[in-house]
Amino acid sequence: MTSEGASAVKVVKERAAAVAAYLVVALGFYMLSLVLPPFMSGLRMPGLPDPVARFDWLFWAFLFLLAFVFTATAIYDALRMLDPLFNVLSSKFGSAVRPGKRIARDIAYALFVALTAIALAPFTEPLGQAAPIARALIGVGTLLILLFLLYDAAKTIYAYVRDKIEEAVAKLVR
Repeated sequence: MTSEGASAVKVVKERAAAVAAYLVVALGFYMLSLVLPPFMSGLRMPGLPDPVARFDWLFWAFLFLLAFVFTATAIYDALRMLDPLFNVLSSKFGSAVRPGKRIARDIAYALFVALTAIALAPFTEPLGQAAPIARALIGVGTLLILLFLLYDAAKTIYAYVRDKIEEAVAKLVR
């Protein structure tokens, strides 16, 4: 195995471990969201409408949101786990991953995430009164993943433009 292949395997192993850790943490927060809120039942904030006034609901929503964020991070890392493999494959075929391809891949991931969220929305209808909350959670999760992807695309664009500017400055200084 080449050193590039070995480093790709190492990165994939590290990201796989990170995905597993994020999923374990997400599962832990989800389990806490099922167990701990009942201990706060009966506590209410005066002047606020249900369910926002109930401490048990607020605590459940907080813990569930944390679980959702860690799950979204695990999904994002799982998607990014494919990058080193893609880099190795593309270098074997004679082309390194260029910034344009990386940005295009981020956009493709973003479209996939958005389409998946749109496809999941109808499945929330059978949940009854919980359907709006489920749709909101899908929306928040989609937004978080899209923000991660947009950050990566912006970082790639910034690095590419910075490198080009540094090359131009180096040519001007000569």
